[in-house]
Amino acid sequence: MTIAQHAASNRADAVSEFVTDARIEALNSALSDRGIAADRIISILPMTGQTLINAAPAQFRVLYRLN
Repeated sequence: MTIAQHAASNRADAVSEFVTDARIEALNSALSDRGIAADRIISILPMTGQTLINAAPAQFRVLYRLN
């Protein structure tokens, strides 16, 4: 790896994220819509839903590498 390649991979904007419903179909659809292949995914984090006060469904937070 050259120095130029190494420096580019350390950029603050080299990683991005999005949040989607905690359903496999919704996750696959969101990945497909964004053109994100499996080798670019860093992590898929489950986010629990809330039932009181500010009700919100469970979601997935997806971290992935940009090209």
